[in-house]
Amino acid sequence: MRIPIAQQTPAQPPLSPEQQELLAQLRDIHEPAPLAWWPPAPGWWLLAALVVAAVILAALWIQHARDRVRRGRYRQEAVRLLQEVDIESPRATEELNEILKRVAVASYGRRRAGTLTGRQWLSFLEQSGGRPCPPMAQQALLEQLYRRDAFDADANSALQQFAIDWARSHKTRIDDARSTNITEAQSV
Repeated sequence: MRIPIAQQTPAQPPLSPEQQELLAQLRDIHEPAPLAWWPPAPGWWLLAALVVAAVILAALWIQHARDRVRRGRYRQEAVRLLQEVDIESPRATEELNEILKRVAVASYGRRRAGTLTGRQWLSFLEQSGGRPCPPMAQQALLEQLYRRDAFDADANSALQQFAIDWARSHKTRIDDARSTNITEAQSV
C-alpha cells in the first residue's frame, strides 16, 4: 500500500546544537491555577454592601411603622370608647367630653389642654382638629355639659361624631407635648 504524496511528511533536517539547546529550555504548557473563592471580586463586595444596606433600611422601616402604629394606638382606643358611649344617657355629654379631654391631655399635655373649658376648649378642639365644630356639638359642649336638665340626644350624637372625627384626625405636636410633659414631670 502506498501513501499518497500529499500525506507524506517530509523528513526533518537534523537540529543544530543551538536549536537543541533552545529546545531544551522549553517547558511544558502550564494551565493557570484554579480561581479561589476568597477573596471575592469587587463586584461581590459591592453586592454584599447593597444587601446589608437593604436589610438595615428594611429593619428601620419596619421599626418606624411599628412605632407609628404604637403612637396611634391611643386614637383607636379613643374611637372605641367614644363609640361605646350611649348617647341616650343623661351623662353622655360628660362621658364624651371626658374622653376628649383624656385624648387631648395625652396628645398635648395637661398644661396645654387639661385646664381648658367652655369656648377655649371648643376653640382648642377646632384648631387641633382642623375643622369647625358643628352647631349641635357646640350646643352639647357649651350648654348640656353643665346642665343635667338640658338633654338632647341629637346634640349628643353630633358631639359623638365630632369627637370620633377629632380623635382620628387631630394634629399631634409631639415636640410640644413632650416638652410640656417633661416640664410637668420635673415640677412634681
